[in-house]
Amino acid sequence: MLEVGLLKRRFEKHNVRFIAANDNLDSAAGYDVLSIFRDVFNEYYVADTSKKIRAIKRSNAIAGKCAQRPPYGYRPKNANIHEWEIDEDAAQYVREIFVRVVAGDGVYTIAKDFSVRGIDTPMMHYRKSKGLSSKYSTWATHMISVICESPAYIGHMVSQKYTTQSYKNKKRLVRPEADWVVIENHHQPIIDKHEFDLVQKLRSTRRRKTSLNECGILSGLLRCADCGSNLRMTCSHDMKFQYYICQSYSNASSRFVDACTRHSIRKDVVETIVLDKIREFLKFAREDNTMFADQVQGVIQQEFSKVVGLKESELTKAERRISELDKIIKRMYEDNVSGKLSDALFAKFREDYEDEFFLNTEKVKILRADIEALQSKSTTAQNKMAQNCCDVVELTADIARKFIDKIVVHEAATILDTENLTVKGKPRKKRIQNVHVYIN
Repeated sequence: MLEVGLLKRRFEKHNVRFIAANDNLDSAAGYDVLSIFRDVFNEYYVADTSKKIRAIKRSNAIAGKCAQRPPYGYRPKNANIHEWEIDEDAAQYVREIFVRVVAGDGVYTIAKDFSVRGIDTPMMHYRKSKGLSSKYSTWATHMISVICESPAYIGHMVSQKYTTQSYKNKKRLVRPEADWVVIENHHQPIIDKHEFDLVQKLRSTRRRKTSLNECGILSGLLRCADCGSNLRMTCSHDMKFQYYICQSYSNASSRFVDACTRHSIRKDVVETIVLDKIREFLKFAREDNTMFADQVQGVIQQEFSKVVGLKESELTKAERRISELDKIIKRMYEDNVSGKLSDALFAKFREDYEDEFFLNTEKVKILRADIEALQSKSTTAQNKMAQNCCDVVELTADIARKFIDKIVVHEAATILDTENLTVKGKPRKKRIQNVHVYIN
């Protein structure tokens, strides 16, 4: 509205005749005061249209109808953009990315390998599927990161993640996560939920290579018992031994300050401890099936009860709001009939409340479906847990991250060993160290 007013003033300054045929406006006939109010109503119309479009897009998102392009690894099903099916040509590389991340490869390593192998990037694959020409481009680390972090690969559709400040300012903003619309079981998953969660956990802790260009099997899983920081792998000066030390201690020692203690433990020693712990756990799972099943079922029920409790809380709020909106609309109708509320205001308020009523109704349907799906999943989760109870021959990064949640290393202590005496009859000294291994 302000810009139109300034533009009219510039027309007058440069003796430009301004004619708006639809509004019966001609600047040659003199200044039209009503054009100011006409501009206000035009501005209101655009703002109201923007509001309605936003409401329609959100209602479509809640109903599972999202017009966004399917992510890499999927394609529209039967030319219907709202339904996705797996595109095996791309899905095989998505599975490879998740397998390699679990095995310990970083996003840079995977991106470099894909570029060397000449695998099409997501944009190249999309343009070729549409029959469009595409220039060769290399994989970037952010492409791998987006694939690793996208919940679309476990069957969830996430929409309403981005928005704009207004219909005038098109700068893209990220909504708070609570305002996102997540439709679970929207399409067939490519990645298992357990593997997806494992990748998110691994990416939250960085794994760095040592001076020998090696990355420890247990890197990212070891924690200091005193300060809680990660343990980093290093090697001795003669390159004979590799061991883990507290990262806070290592960083502080380079600055000649005191922070925590060394918490040193040899790489081969801690790997042997972890391998023995995993074998002990699997032996217990095989030989004492009843107790193992009871413990697993208890953990599963506890986890699912938390998620179901949150869903039921949202469901209660949505149903309560629907009841309130129903009463409000009825009261507004009575006020309109009695003359307390004008027809114009009644039409405006009714439209707003009806949109909110529709959104909450769709939300209730989705929440009820999610609760039923979660309850059915809890009965089958125990059977999937039993599939991991095979024997482990060798400790790898993949196995360690599937079974281990964290490893807490305490500071070592030196005590007198009264059982093993020296030649002169004096007790020897021995080193003891507590290591707590937490099963995932």
